Amino acid sequence: MTYSDAFARALHEIDWEFEEPAPALRCPITGKVVLVGIDPVDGSFVDDIDEPEWEEIPTALFSFVSEVGEFNFLHKDLEHKIIEKRRELGEEAEDMDDFEILSEHLETIGNAPLIYSLTVSGFACGPISSTCIVGLDLAPDVEKQA
Repeated sequence: MTYSDAFARALHEIDWEFEEPAPALRCPITGKVVLVGIDPVDGSFVDDIDEPEWEEIPTALFSFVSEVGEFNFLHKDLEHKIIEKRRELGEEAEDMDDFEILSEHLETIGNAPLIYSLTVSGFACGPISSTCIVGLDLAPDVEKQA
């Protein structure tokens, strides 16, 4: 996959290939959990949540699970950018999913984007891996959210 400059500059890939469960990842601005995981101190799920409350995280842009190819959350402004880019690309975009347009074709994602891509690997009945990708805007337009 070839990422756009905007996506590639914001992307931080974390390959978790350890026996220990992956830790929770938090937004560096709000402190809210954006990728659910384990508290390394006591081994419990951080904040006892299964899925972040995306609407309560003003920095959240998107949450995407690559194995299912679906967004758990997509900010409405980013969704509009994807729709506009799809129109602009025309026939070229017919076979593209929204994540492909987001990651390969958008010139901007946010004011100060940060993207976590966490891949957890292990063994079940063979090697398995799972990747969750979360996009944040560390300097969101607060007046748009009010």
